[in-house]
Amino acid sequence: MDCIDELHPPQKKTRSAVWAHFGFRKRNGVINNGDWPICRACGRAVPSKDGSTSNLLHHLRERHPSRYAEMQNKRNSERLVKSEPNDDPVTPNPSVTDTSPTESEASSKWVVVPVPMDTRQVALTDSIVTYIVNGLLPLSTVENKDFITILQLAEPFFTMPSRRDLTQNLIPQRTAAVKNHLINQMQNTSDICITLDLWSNRSMRSFFGMTGHFISNFTLQNVMLSCQRFRGRHSADNICGVYEDILSTYDIKNKVSFIVTDSASNMIKAFNLFPPITVVDGEEEEQDDTSDLHVVNIDEEMMYFPPERSPCFVYTLQLVVRDALDQVGSVKNLLGKIQKLVSFCYKSTLAFEILGDYRLHPGNVARWNSQLKMLKSVLNIPSDVLGQLECPVQLSPTEFKIIQELCVVLEPFEEVTDRCQADKVVTSSLVIPCVRGLRHAVRNMKMTGNNNLVSILQSLVEKHLAKFEEIQCFQMASILDPRFKLDWCIGEEVTTMKDLLMGKVECLSPKLSAGYNDYSGQPKKRPKLFSYMESQSGPSAVAKASHDVIVYLSQPCLAEDVDPLAYWKGNQTSFPELARLACKYLAIPASSAPVERIFSAAGNIFRPERSNLNDKTFEDLLLIKCNSTET
Repeated sequence: MDCIDELHPPQKKTRSAVWAHFGFRKRNGVINNGDWPICRACGRAVPSKDGSTSNLLHHLRERHPSRYAEMQNKRNSERLVKSEPNDDPVTPNPSVTDTSPTESEASSKWVVVPVPMDTRQVALTDSIVTYIVNGLLPLSTVENKDFITILQLAEPFFTMPSRRDLTQNLIPQRTAAVKNHLINQMQNTSDICITLDLWSNRSMRSFFGMTGHFISNFTLQNVMLSCQRFRGRHSADNICGVYEDILSTYDIKNKVSFIVTDSASNMIKAFNLFPPITVVDGEEEEQDDTSDLHVVNIDEEMMYFPPERSPCFVYTLQLVVRDALDQVGSVKNLLGKIQKLVSFCYKSTLAFEILGDYRLHPGNVARWNSQLKMLKSVLNIPSDVLGQLECPVQLSPTEFKIIQELCVVLEPFEEVTDRCQADKVVTSSLVIPCVRGLRHAVRNMKMTGNNNLVSILQSLVEKHLAKFEEIQCFQMASILDPRFKLDWCIGEEVTTMKDLLMGKVECLSPKLSAGYNDYSGQPKKRPKLFSYMESQSGPSAVAKASHDVIVYLSQPCLAEDVDPLAYWKGNQTSFPELARLACKYLAIPASSAPVERIFSAAGNIFRPERSNLNDKTFEDLLLIKCNSTET
């Protein structure tokens, strides 16, 4: 035991406190057997290859718990000692930032291999994945030293996941959980609406985006189904193929009732109900041979017919206003002049100082609503401030008056755009009332000096927007919205729309009359001679449908700020069939804005410093983020 006191510390400098309890023997001034340090308490040699302290800590904890506890308490007390104040506010105190775990801490960390055992380790890891995905942060965040330091200070026992574990395990597992949740959600609904579009990022890589919209428990659900790499030509066949693959992934092929796309020819062709049949020249007609007949199950084939497709209402409205502005030369020149004024102010530091708190909004030629914001920003700046800018482009009082009139003319179109592309609210019922509201507003507009813009807007509204009034899904949505009902109808439309609603209710359930039978007695059995007679006095599906529709339509319309789905949730027992129809038609989006929002998020992910992100990881990140309930 005397030799234990003669033990020497390791020759290499080490920071671990465990070496105060172990040492080496020396022979002729040289450490003997350097891989087997000796315990100062019991004299036992413990293997420690290449200076590893894991076995030393284990020996101390198991054989000498009092010494191990003393070492731990000493280390914790040293951490609580406050450091001297640092005069340099930029350079942190080294004693504060040097928080790398010691060997004793490393051995005490929560186990993560093969799977995490501690619930806190799992919870923190899930939070980090959520933090990175929702914040659109690079995956290298888990390798950031400052981020690791923060987590180490907050929880020393936490093990930071590696970037490889993030990409190969954690993110794919979260993606699978999100997909399973979406599948379970959509299995409980009978009607799903789809919006889809194509998008190219800065590297000219094409992506196919698709969103799903349905009503669950009278709550509107907007989910992202996919935003995946689209390779090859943007042909109708390729679009339809990707679309069907996504539907198969979620097993909703027979649930899609409506699709909203843009008006591109490939989109229109991809979702034609009966595509044209091409006949090869010289092909002989098949002989009328009964042996070649193929029996087709009509019920099975009908399930695979493409659903009804509608162009994006907001995009069509965008084309109406943009074409009208382009056709009026004086207005187009004025917009160009104002754009030069805005560009000058953005390039001049002196102009920026003169404007002070006033800001000019830059316009985008492709989007008329951004040009309207530009016009309004110019009107918000006093004329004396604009006169101080020393800009080569100056606006006359007449031009200011035209700008004011332009804002008045375009404001109804801006309101319709904002209403119909709103998020997480019912928009399908707004389409027809908005078309008729625009028609009424434009009819009463006037512009001094040049009234061509108003007349062109009138003609373009009739040319491009009137077709939405004939789409039955939008008709049904407006009727089933308790804020509108039939108030938007004119003349004979009231009767026509009422009959349409009654027909939908009658066809909804073949057993409808069974639930509306107040007559408890059994029908009398007629003699054989009169067996051809059918009872006409009992309640029927027609009577039930008429009763529900009449009662619903006779009630006064609700205020504009009332949620229509809340109304149907409260009246689902009174009007069960109407409530089911409302869940089908009110879930339709009026525009493809939901899928455009996905592309906006995708553009934020594909920043220049993340150009090497592979397609699978990109799709997983976007699917998690866009379906997160926290964003």
